[in-house]
Amino acid sequence: MADRLRRAAPPVLALAGFLALAVWLLGSTWRSPTTRTLGGALGDPGVFTWFLRWTPFAVGRHISPFYSDWLNHPAGVNLMWNTWVPLPGLLLAPLTHAFGPVLSLNVLLTLAYGLSAWSAYLAIHRYVPNHGAAAAGGLVYGFSPVMIGHAHHPNLVLVFLLPWLFVLVDEVVVRQRWSPVWLGAVLGLVAAAQLLIGEELLVATGLLAAVLVVVLAVMCPREVPGRAGYAAAAVAVSLLVFAPLAYLPLKAQLTGPARVHSDITPEARGSSDLLAVITPNRLSAIAPEAAVRLGDRFTGTKESYLGVPILLVALAVLVARWGSLVVRAGFAMLAVCLLLSLGARLRVGGRPTGVPLPWTAVEGVPLVQNMVPSRLAVFTALFAGLLLAAALDGLWSGGGWALRGLAVLTALVVLAALAPPGPFRARPVVATPPFFTGGAVRALPRDGVALVVPFPRRGRTNVAMVWQAQAGMWFKMPGGYFVGPDPGGGTRHDAPPTTTSVVLNRIQRGRRPPELTPALRRKISQDFASWRVASVVLGPMDNREAMRGFLSDLLGRPPASAGGVAVWPDAAVAPAVAR
Repeated sequence: MADRLRRAAPPVLALAGFLALAVWLLGSTWRSPTTRTLGGALGDPGVFTWFLRWTPFAVGRHISPFYSDWLNHPAGVNLMWNTWVPLPGLLLAPLTHAFGPVLSLNVLLTLAYGLSAWSAYLAIHRYVPNHGAAAAGGLVYGFSPVMIGHAHHPNLVLVFLLPWLFVLVDEVVVRQRWSPVWLGAVLGLVAAAQLLIGEELLVATGLLAAVLVVVLAVMCPREVPGRAGYAAAAVAVSLLVFAPLAYLPLKAQLTGPARVHSDITPEARGSSDLLAVITPNRLSAIAPEAAVRLGDRFTGTKESYLGVPILLVALAVLVARWGSLVVRAGFAMLAVCLLLSLGARLRVGGRPTGVPLPWTAVEGVPLVQNMVPSRLAVFTALFAGLLLAAALDGLWSGGGWALRGLAVLTALVVLAALAPPGPFRARPVVATPPFFTGGAVRALPRDGVALVVPFPRRGRTNVAMVWQAQAGMWFKMPGGYFVGPDPGGGTRHDAPPTTTSVVLNRIQRGRRPPELTPALRRKISQDFASWRVASVVLGPMDNREAMRGFLSDLLGRPPASAGGVAVWPDAAVAPAVAR
C-alpha cells in the first residue's frame, strides 16, 4: 500500500499543480465564476456559452443536436461546421442546468489547461522516467503560446486526448504489448471522443499519426514486416469502433442542411511566418518591445512561437542521445509540425517568398483543406515538451550537482521564454435582463421566433445569443455568430444581410433611423415573413431610445415593458399611416 501511495503521489501533485496554474491563468474569473468570464461572454466566448447550453437542450428535447434552427432561423446552423464542443457540453450538462452556461465555460477552460498539461506529463513519463522532467514537458504543452492565444476557444485548448492518441499509435506500431482487438477498440473510442471535442485537431492528429508511422518505418525498416499484421488488425478494429460512433455527426456535417462547401479560413491568414517561431510576441511574458514591433509586421498568426532556448535544447538532445528512437522520432515530428504550420508558401519576416512548402500536398484533401496550418503549433509544443523532458532527464540522471544544476537552469530558461504574460482579463458578463432568466420569457410562444434587438451578428455584437442561452433556448431567433454557407458560394460568419438587419445595425451604431416609407415597410415585412417572426424583444443597447421609437413606429404601437426589456408580442409590420 505504501508503495502504491508513493507511486501515485507525483501524478496527483502534478495534477494539483497544473490545475492551480490554470486557476491563476483564468485570473479574476474565479472571483465570481457565474458572472465573469473571458471577453464578458461576448464574441467567441458568447458562442461557446451558447454551445454549452444548446447540447443538453437538444438532448433533453430529443432533437438532433447536430443542426439547429434556434439560431439563424429559418436556415439554421450546421453545428459540425462550427466550433461546437458536444461531448464537454453533455458532460457539463448538470452544471449548466444548475448554475448556467457561464460557469460551465469557466470550468471547461480551467480543465482544458490543467488536464492538457497533466495528460502530456503522463504521456511523456512513459518515455522519460524522471517526473520533474516530464512535468516540465507537460508545462510546455499545456501552457504554450498556442494555448494562450486560443484561450477563447475551448475546442482548441481542450487537448488532453491528443498525447494519448500518439501513445496509442506507438503501442499499435512499435510496442504491441496488448491484444490488437483491445488496443484497436481503445484507439477507436478515443478518436471518437476527440471528434466530439474538436474535429479539426482530430484530423490533424490523423495526418500527423500517418507521418509518425512513416518516420518509425524509415527509422526501423527491419521491424516493419514482423509488425505490419498486428498493426493492420488493430487499425481495422479501431475503424470498426470509430465508424458507428462518428457516423451521425459526420453524416450531418457532409450531407446535412446548412453545410459549408468552401474553405473556412484563408491559408494566408491561418499560416505562420518562419520568424514567428523564434520571435517573442504579446503571448509571452518575456517579449522585448523591438521583438513585438517586428512580429506585428508578420502576416498570418504568431501562435507558432517556441523560442530559441527550446530549439537549442532540441538540437542538443538529438546529438547527445542519437541512439534513442524516442528522441529521433520526436525531433523528426517536431520538424514536420513546424514545417506544416508555415502553410503552403514560405513567408519570412512578413515577406512572401513564393517558395512552396509541403502543405501544398495536403491542402486540397477533404476536411484537411479546412484546417488552419498554424494550429499545428499545439503538436510542435507536444514534441518540443517531449524533447525538453528527454534532455532534462539525461542531465539529471548523469549524476553530479553540476549536471543537475544545469538541468534546473535549462528548465527555468526554457519555461521562462514560454511563460504567459499574466492572468487573462476576465470581465463581467453583459447583464442579462431578468426577462430572459425569469418566468417572463414564457410569455413568448414556446419555440416561436423572436426578433431580438440588438440583432446578433459576427463579433462582439452577439449578446442576444447569451440571452437566448440564459433563457434555456425558449425561443428561436434570426441572426447570430456562426460559420455557415454564403449564398454566393463562400463562407460567412453570420447571417446574410437583409433590409431589416442592415437598418437595425445602423441604428445601433448611432445612425438616424430611416423614414418608414411604404417601400421600406414592405421590405421589412417580407423579412418578418421569411423569418416567421412572432414577437420582437428590445434589450439594453446603445441608442436604445432611437431603436425603441423606430420599432414602435414600425409595429404601430408602443411596447410592453417586462424584466428590463421592451416586448412587442404578436409582432406584425403596421401599414403606413397617412399624415
